[in-house]
Amino acid sequence: MKERNLSSLTRRGCKNERGSSGERDSEKKKLGIDYGVTPEYIRKRSEELKKAQEEYDHYIQENLTKAAMKMLSDEERVAVLQGLKKNWEEVHKEFQALSVFIDSLPKKVHKQRLEGEMKQLEHDIGIIEKHKIIYIANKK
Repeated sequence: MKERNLSSLTRRGCKNERGSSGERDSEKKKLGIDYGVTPEYIRKRSEELKKAQEEYDHYIQENLTKAAMKMLSDEERVAVLQGLKKNWEEVHKEFQALSVFIDSLPKKVHKQRLEGEMKQLEHDIGIIEKHKIIYIANKK
């Protein structure tokens, strides 16, 4: 007795005889199944997503150009550096004018404030002297 080459087409057990090479295309055609083709609603959805992503990218690019950073020219950099040094000299002069003996709380607070200002100015001067190229963010 020859063994039959059968395949089940549905879950209820509708069987069909397969060709000698185990072909499945005829089975698909009989059932109207179209494998490998993307449905239209998925295609439309992916196109909508792609368009929305492009619009978003364009919006982000536009905002980045608006908020782009501006490079400080050498003249501006030197002017800022001179201004910081002048401010440091003024604060240092005021610090030197303080009495040696700090006997009250307001004098102590004033001295600490001056020390903090001098430290911040020294830090800013050091950064500007160290870096030749400085970028400043544009205000929105």
